[in-house]
Order: sequence, then structure tokens, then C-alpha cells
Amino acid sequence: MHQNHQTEVVPFRIERVANSRLQEVDFPTVAFGSVFSDHMFAAEFHDGAWSDGRIRPYGPIPIAPSASALHYGISVFEGMKAHRAADGRLLLFRPRENARRFQRSAARLAMPVVPESLFLDGLRELIRLDQAWIPPAEIGALYVRPVLFSTDPSLRVKPADRYQFIILTSPFGAYFSAPVDVLVSERYARAFPGGTGDIKPAGNYAAALLADQEAREAGFNSVLWLDAQERRYVEECGVMNVFFVLGEEVITPSLSGTILPGITRDSVITLLRDLGYRVREERISIDELVGGYERGELRECFGTGTAAIVTHVRRIRYKDRVLELPPVEERKVGVAVREKLLAVMTGREPDPHGWVENI
Repeated sequence: MHQNHQTEVVPFRIERVANSRLQEVDFPTVAFGSVFSDHMFAAEFHDGAWSDGRIRPYGPIPIAPSASALHYGISVFEGMKAHRAADGRLLLFRPRENARRFQRSAARLAMPVVPESLFLDGLRELIRLDQAWIPPAEIGALYVRPVLFSTDPSLRVKPADRYQFIILTSPFGAYFSAPVDVLVSERYARAFPGGTGDIKPAGNYAAALLADQEAREAGFNSVLWLDAQERRYVEECGVMNVFFVLGEEVITPSLSGTILPGITRDSVITLLRDLGYRVREERISIDELVGGYERGELRECFGTGTAAIVTHVRRIRYKDRVLELPPVEERKVGVAVREKLLAVMTGREPDPHGWVENI
């Protein structure tokens, strides 16, 4: 069952580009986040209210050097995708969940929330306008990046009075992520109780870059994060939620306030249960994983997120131990749920949960 919003056309002001850059793009080879579509959606908050949104050509925006977003990280973002079905339909996956998480992120940083209608209507109209930028489903997708940031030209440490809300889009062709090797981080922590681990502020990602860089210098692709208090419990894998197949069960860390409630995570849990797997959301320690590995019960580990959907973990390094997991060709759970979710997202299989919106 598809949600259909084809009759909801909001008369935003639209300034079209004179010449599209689309002919310069080769969908199968374009790198993630490197090329941006012709237009972007923009709205401003000032004098206590949101302006009418408008669509304008993608390009630089004027901002004061003293803008508090640049100094204090008053910025939050979202990530989602638009797909083109085989029959040409334009599909969004659970966009309302992104709009609501965007609101939660903004509220946590004392920013004004973007009204759900402004977020969703602006998103739909932008996708309609730049629909030629959506690759065919078998080639790739259109990544969508909403961002909200302060434009107050003030160095006072306070909630801002002026904000900019922008949605930009970017085609990419990389659907499948190669299996990765991860290093358990013992020196750094991603999130703390009472902090911002369960939302998407820009600062969360900047603070993780050094740990990721050091992991790469040590020969790994990414970091497996532990909790900040005891450094025992697994939380996330790089910028992804993480799942483990342990024995006959699938386990993912429970949402404790330090873990992002991923929309892909939630969808994967639902589909795994649909497929007949028992899924447990609970704290799991790194020692439990090592014990399961030694007993031959740790069969799979994979991360979930917007871009690759499912990324398989090949090796986990903890202290002086390397947990070498079975090759992807021998795995069942992560492979099956990725294929199922991708089929729903692209309209190849029925959508019993009402997740897919047909624009």
C-alpha cells in the first residue's frame, strides 16, 4: 500500500536553472555526496516565524563570518533517499519519520522546529522538479540532505534568532558496500548519557572523525563504539546502527538515549521479524560477543544506515583479539533483510507497512 500525495501541490516560488548540469553526470560511477542536483529548497526563520519556502538553483549562500552555527555547532541534519521504481514512479521511504527526527534534533539544540508540512511539502516539490536526477532503481538513488543551522551574526552563546533550512539532493550509484573491518574504540566515546547521541547534530560527526582516522591508519575501515561510562557495551558501528547474529537470534543494542534511533534500523527489525527471525533489542557487551565467537555462535555482524542499507562487518578487532566472521557468501540474515528492504523501497515488492510514499 503506497501513500499517495500526488494531489498535494504547494505553490512554492521556484527559480529554475537556465541550464541543467544533468548531462555532466554518469549515474553508475558518481561518488556518494560529490555531485548535487540543479535545485535546492530553502526557508528562513526570523522574527519568531518561518518564511514561505522557495526553490532556487543549488549554489553558495551568503553567511556572516560571525554566524553562530560556525562557532558553536548550532546545526542539525537528516539523511534519506528517493528511488525511481521500474515503472517510473518516484518513491520516498518513510519521510515523515525523518521530519519528526529532524524536529527532535532541533528541539534538543534549542532551535525552532521545522513544521512537518514545510519539511514534507518542500521535499516533495523539490523531488518533482529534479526528478530527472533520480537514477534508475537498478543503478542507484537520490540522496536527500535536509539541514538546519543558525545564521545569527552574533558571538553570544545563546539560542539564535535566525535560522536557515535547506534541502539539497545528490545522485549516487553505490548501492553495495564491501565488507568492512572495524576496530573497537577504547580511547574515544561517541555519546554520553544526557548528551546528543540519539539525535543528528553536526557536532556528533565531527567529534568521531579522529577515532575513525586512527582506525584507518591502523588498517581498519571504521570504529565499533562502546558506551562512555563502562566501556563495555557495544553501541554503534561507525555512523551506523549495528546488529549481531548470535546463535539463532539477532541482537541489536537497545535505544538507551546514546544511540541514534535509525529509521533503517527500525525497518530492519520489523522486516527481520516478518522473515521469522527472533530479534532482541538489549545491551550487549563486547565480552559477550567475544564469548559467542569462541563458542562458534557469532555468525554475522552488520551495520544499517541510509546509504548502503546493510554493511557487512568482516573482522572485529578488540584489544589483541581479531574476530574473523564467516564470509558474506555464507551469511543469510543480513543478505536477506537487505534484499527485502531494498525491494520494498524500490517498489519491487509489496509494502505491507505503508512505508513507501508515491510522489
